[in-house]
Amino acid sequence: MDGSIIIYDTSDLTRAKKTSFGRKLYGYTDKSNNGQYEYYRSGLLDEIPSRKLVRGVVIVRRQDANKVIDLMNDYNVKTYRRKIELTPDDLEILSNQEE
Repeated sequence: MDGSIIIYDTSDLTRAKKTSFGRKLYGYTDKSNNGQYEYYRSGLLDEIPSRKLVRGVVIVRRQDANKVIDLMNDYNVKTYRRKIELTPDDLEILSNQEE
């Protein structure tokens, strides 16, 4: 099975845009009433099988790569995308996550 590795760079974004982008991509915990209530707001990578390698590098299935690239293009994030052959570890992670 083939996958896509997506490398992105947010260095040209403002702090507010970086925060907004990170929340849309990875999700975040929302706290209200001085931390009494917590709500998890899911991001795009919660909805599709993915593997985060290091900061700015994500592996996704080939059919899901365009969703991630579209989000990054909405925020004018520099992206680099390559087709890769998935390792057995990557295959296990990407196939075990619910779609």
